[in-house]
Amino acid sequence: MVSSSVFVNDTVQVLPNPYAITIKPRLEYCIHVSGMILDKLDQASSELHAKNMQFYGQNDSLENTQLEMETSILVAINAIKSVKSTLLAISQISGIIQICPLISLIRMINSNIYGIVPSTRQDLVELSTSLGSIVMDSGCLLESRFDFKQTNLESKQILAELNLIAESKIRKFYPNLNY
Repeated sequence: MVSSSVFVNDTVQVLPNPYAITIKPRLEYCIHVSGMILDKLDQASSELHAKNMQFYGQNDSLENTQLEMETSILVAINAIKSVKSTLLAISQISGIIQICPLISLIRMINSNIYGIVPSTRQDLVELSTSLGSIVMDSGCLLESRFDFKQTNLESKQILAELNLIAESKIRKFYPNLNY
């Protein structure tokens, strides 16, 4: 572990690096925030799905905007579940590199559901900011460099996969629709 020197009562003492001390609690906080986001998204998804099913049952059709909203929420739910499971799996500081693609994924999700589930906006911003600070601090500790261009490509690939999963679920929910 990287350490830092400080003067205490006119003597030099070696203390653990303060960034190293704060990473674990911040990871736990991010796990907590992701759980709060999931709760809000699950509630919004249930409400929207119930409305869509009611309308679909009466008319055997749905507007594209209704389907797109439900798809966006399903993508967001799966993305945040993925973020949370990744965070729970990190046991060593070297595992923090797994967070990099998640930051831009969270930002993309936030922009996709910005108007659909406004109650998650601030939490998603908080989560991406907290994860970004963890990545930066761990980079200082490990003296490593992150390829953010590559991580953005990874997050786009993750988002594309999550879109396919959500569209598959929508097709199962509303089998008679051409979506």
